[in-house]
Amino acid sequence: MNITESASFFVESLGGKDNLVSIENCMTRVRLIVKDPSKCDIEAIKKYEDVLGVIAEGEAIQIVVGPGKSTKIATEMSNITGVKSIEVDEAEMRKKEASIKNATPFKMFMKRIANIFVPLIPAFMGCGLLLAIYEFCGVFAPDFQASAMGCILGAVAASIFDIMKIIVGYNAAREFGGSPVIGAVLAYILGAPVINGIQLLGVTFVAGRGGVISVLAVAILGALFEKKIRASMPDALDTFLSPLIVIFVMTFAGLIVLQPVCGFVSEAVGSFVTYIIYNVPALAGLATLVYLPLVATGMHHGLIAVNTQLIADFGVTYLLPVTCMAGAGQVGASLYILLKTKSPKLKKTCINALPAGILGIGEPLMWGVTIPLGKPFIASCIGGAIGGSAIAIMKVAAKIPELSGIQLALITDAPLKYLIGILISYAAGFLACMLMGFDDSQYIDG
Repeated sequence: MNITESASFFVESLGGKDNLVSIENCMTRVRLIVKDPSKCDIEAIKKYEDVLGVIAEGEAIQIVVGPGKSTKIATEMSNITGVKSIEVDEAEMRKKEASIKNATPFKMFMKRIANIFVPLIPAFMGCGLLLAIYEFCGVFAPDFQASAMGCILGAVAASIFDIMKIIVGYNAAREFGGSPVIGAVLAYILGAPVINGIQLLGVTFVAGRGGVISVLAVAILGALFEKKIRASMPDALDTFLSPLIVIFVMTFAGLIVLQPVCGFVSEAVGSFVTYIIYNVPALAGLATLVYLPLVATGMHHGLIAVNTQLIADFGVTYLLPVTCMAGAGQVGASLYILLKTKSPKLKKTCINALPAGILGIGEPLMWGVTIPLGKPFIASCIGGAIGGSAIAIMKVAAKIPELSGIQLALITDAPLKYLIGILISYAAGFLACMLMGFDDSQYIDG
């Protein structure tokens, strides 16, 4: 892809520089806001070489170009038009998308939950891989973990998990309109060791009970309560009195009401997942079956909270490896399309997007291949469900709450079994797509 030529083509196809209002990019997409959608030639962009997909919703247009290209194209478009280019993370992207009309309240809420957890993903990945290195060294060099380097590496690997609840409290309060630092304070209070065993109003406090679910509840409700308090508080008293009231009230509400309730919920979720894995693992594939549609709506990041809580309760999560098979099913379906399509453009799209899909970045394949073709998207879900059930039957568990692709094998308790599950998902997605077929005439005619 020639970046300058591509950027110039996109500007022209979007109605010229005077029609562009904003330019943003995330890891795989260039997102643009235009003044007049009728001036945009969306079909021309879809047919352009190396474009993996286009999402047009009114004035918001997203061009999927894949990892490594979106930043360069957005920067070049900015140079051509004079419109400032901004790089945003996926959480920010999802937050803006939540304002699109017809979004349901549930979808909007789940996207806000995603906004809380997505900023933690780089730390999960970095610390998770360091954890794998730390444990690998411990197996082959038993004295390593007790050494100075081993102690430092262990501390770094565990760092995100030690401070995660406070970060979640901070992000949750900010996302729901409260003071972030108050959210962080409330999160710390729920896990403070000093409260352990204290009894009040018939409730025995247990530090950390309910884990991240309790933190989400107290931080979100605290933010909403804070907005109510500040709305009625005189300006002269607001600076010191509002935080005092919010922290005092939400501390006791969190300890007496929210922690026991959320503790019950988290324990029920953990018991349910454990029951499915150990008693009817074949049903675990149902979670994988619906996972790709969740990815398409951006709601899948909400599961980080569930995986985080499972790790807090059991030390591992069985759910993450199961849902990761959805992306592998999509890889399998796309491999079949690559082999059978007569469209050079579709073939090239598959070749460009498959490496990202293998590494767990499914959007290029999703928007560039499987969703536009229809049946392969369904085949991807079926292939992933079969692989997810296989993973559950083999009882593969992950040690971090968010990662995907083949690299997650390093952070599971059974790397070889995880890779076997990946291969099963590839094969199942491939066979499902072969049985269902696909119509690529739109690419050939174009």
